[in-house]
Amino acid sequence: MAVIYGCGFFDNEETKNDKGEVGMLPETDRKYTLKSAIIKLKSSKQILGSDIETTIYLDDYGDKYCNKTDTKLKYKNTTIVTSSVSITKNDFTYTYDPEKKSGTKSKNKGNFNPMHVDFGKMDKQSLETNGISKEGETECLGRLCEVYVLENPALEMSGRYEVWNKIPLKFSTKIGNSQMEMYAVEVQENPIIPEDIFDLPKDIEFIDAANPLASGNEQVLSDSLPNLPSLDK
Repeated sequence: MAVIYGCGFFDNEETKNDKGEVGMLPETDRKYTLKSAIIKLKSSKQILGSDIETTIYLDDYGDKYCNKTDTKLKYKNTTIVTSSVSITKNDFTYTYDPEKKSGTKSKNKGNFNPMHVDFGKMDKQSLETNGISKEGETECLGRLCEVYVLENPALEMSGRYEVWNKIPLKFSTKIGNSQMEMYAVEVQENPIIPEDIFDLPKDIEFIDAANPLASGNEQVLSDSLPNLPSLDK
């Protein structure tokens, strides 16, 4: 997204270089309040005839983040599954298809991602600039969530997020002609997550991603957002 000012969610180099524990972010720089979590989500409705299932793994308060998404298309008596993986660590996001031998990587510095951002810490100016407003509270999976609505016509982006502990448990996102609606079906709080979940495959070559939305010093949407299917395709 092109206009987040002074929020410091992703690029506080001084604090990141002063971690009290190996792999731990200082409290002021943590993306999430939970040390670790596993969140399983499903699409609310089919997209181009496919069901979407996503599992999110986060550890070290969000310093490590993995998003595994399966797109399931039923055809006659079989189901065709297409998978994608996005791993965020060490200030980079790596995205790849496990069936292919190449992937992309992108620097996270300055990127805005509604799946990571702490809406509650955004100041009034940042909220207004980005077309974000708080719309009360609701319950999801027995957990009290704060509701945030995003309307930014300039970027052709809109969304609604039911956020618990900085984690959207139910959300709808629309960017241009692409949209997705997901809801959580399972949440595990503070599980022990195997370290290899965040390992990058050694047989996949990662190349730098060129983001067409980037312009000069403008900040852009993070590549760790779930892939949004285009309705034009």
